[in-house]
Amino acid sequence: MEHLIQIGPCVTVVALTPPAGADASAADACAADALTVEALVQVFEQIARDLGWQPGSAIRDCRTAAEHLAVMDGGTLAGGMQVVFGADCPALPYRSVWPEMEVAEPAATAHITILALRPEYRGWAGMFWPLCVELWRRCRTRRVQTILLEATPPTLRLYRRLGWPLEIIGGLRAHWGEDCYLCRMDVGHVAAALAAKARRSASYHRLIEQAYRDAVPGQTRF
Repeated sequence: MEHLIQIGPCVTVVALTPPAGADASAADACAADALTVEALVQVFEQIARDLGWQPGSAIRDCRTAAEHLAVMDGGTLAGGMQVVFGADCPALPYRSVWPEMEVAEPAATAHITILALRPEYRGWAGMFWPLCVELWRRCRTRRVQTILLEATPPTLRLYRRLGWPLEIIGGLRAHWGEDCYLCRMDVGHVAAALAAKARRSASYHRLIEQAYRDAVPGQTRF
């Protein structure tokens, strides 16, 4: 577990590392008081049940191949993001629904398999954007150029209102029991959206400064 971004006294973004070994899942599940990948997966599965999604085993199937970012409100796990990087998993999960869609550079692509928050935190920009900033930082350091995700028509409109420059590349198809588009966004366009927010808001400026904590001296920030 690695603490990445701290927003005020309460909100923290944390990177979770799955435990190693054949029996890791069972051991992880028993750590009831620990912040673990299993704890986040269970939150995702509960959210899926509450919203009527039908992911089957998809969230767990990605568990060992994905990176997991959790967002905390004090000691409460509010939700997070599961991301599969093409450099680690060339057969990106979206191919199970859109097999004919091929990205130009799979190794430079990241697929957000799930981004979800508990009901009481939905609509909080203070939860959504810290996850976005850390995802962008990880994409930048891993030289990822393209981010993919599935979105229902209402979710697509919401993401666009929040500033994500999403482009539809795959038509409506059933995904987890809902009709979804396959969408993409350029990491450079995400950076531009973040920079625009940073110029308008001192709090976002401080947030994005944390995303550059590992930048080389003299690197352009905003």
